[in-house]
Formats: sequence, structure tokens, C-alpha cells
Amino acid sequence: MIASQNSIFRDKALKHYTQNKKKDILPNFSSIPVAIFLWMLLGSLLATGLVAWRTQVPVYLTGASVVLGTGKQETVALAFLSPKAPTQLHAGLPVHIQTGASGSQFTSTIAAVEPGTTTLANAFEHAGLPVGQPSEMTQPVVVLLIKRDPSAVLDRGSILVIQVTLGTRSLFSAISGIGN
Repeated sequence: MIASQNSIFRDKALKHYTQNKKKDILPNFSSIPVAIFLWMLLGSLLATGLVAWRTQVPVYLTGASVVLGTGKQETVALAFLSPKAPTQLHAGLPVHIQTGASGSQFTSTIAAVEPGTTTLANAFEHAGLPVGQPSEMTQPVVVLLIKRDPSAVLDRGSILVIQVTLGTRSLFSAISGIGN
């Protein structure tokens, strides 16, 4: 495309035009602020993942408990947990106890773990507690004996909510379910 004698375009302008036609021009899909934002987002996600991996949270097993009676030294309660309860249950584990929905809270330990599973009706009969509807109490349970200090006043047959502390695991494992 060389300019002819009677062309209205200058030679220099035509050369510049043809050189620009030969260059590969890539489209600009992103700007620098967007790229910086995306790198910062990736960094914050990695940092959050690392914190979740390293942070330990307690693992609890929740159940119900019935006060059997009060002795001279301590009150004894019978606790019932799901039969899917882990095999990590043993005497000496800490137990958080709450009386009623918004009652007082105190801490104790497991005195003994009954071997195997039984039904609620059998556990109530064995403990000498009244059994309401035996047909409704056929679900299997693991039975624990819990001791606590005598500072809290509880009546025989009082229902308590318990949480047995089994240990800790990472926050990432607790949220995702990976590595249980």
C-alpha cells in the first residue's frame, strides 16, 4: 500500500497504519484494581482456611439425666445417651449439667459407664424410678452414673440436661465433616 503520486495520504501515515495492522492486540479483560482485589480475596480465603484448620473446638455429646438420690457426700444422677455414643466414654470425663431450660449450671465427672446398652424402661426400673408408658421407653440407651458436688439442691427424679466433653477437633473438621 504505497501511496501513489496523487494520494491524499502521507507516506508516513500509511506505513504507520500498515504496521499497526500487523500487531496482535489482545483484549483487556481485567484492570489492575480488579486483579489486586482478586489476589487479596484469594489470600483472605487461604488465611481463613488456615485459621479454621488450626483452631480447636470442643466436641460434646448431649443427653438427659435423672437425679437418683442425694447421699451425705454427693448427689448421684443417672444419664442416658444415644447408643451411637462413641466408645471414648469412660469414668472421669467432664460433664456440664444444666437444671431445666434456664436453670443453674455446674460441672461434674462421670463416675461409671454401664457396659452395653439397655432400654429406658429397664434403666428406670433398675434405678427404682417410676416408669410412665413402657411402650414409649423402648429406645436403646447407654447409661452413665454421674457424681456431682452437693452444693446444688436437687430433688429425686429431677430431669437434667448434660453435655459430656469428649475432646476437641479442628474447626474445619467440625464444619465440613471431613476427618471425623
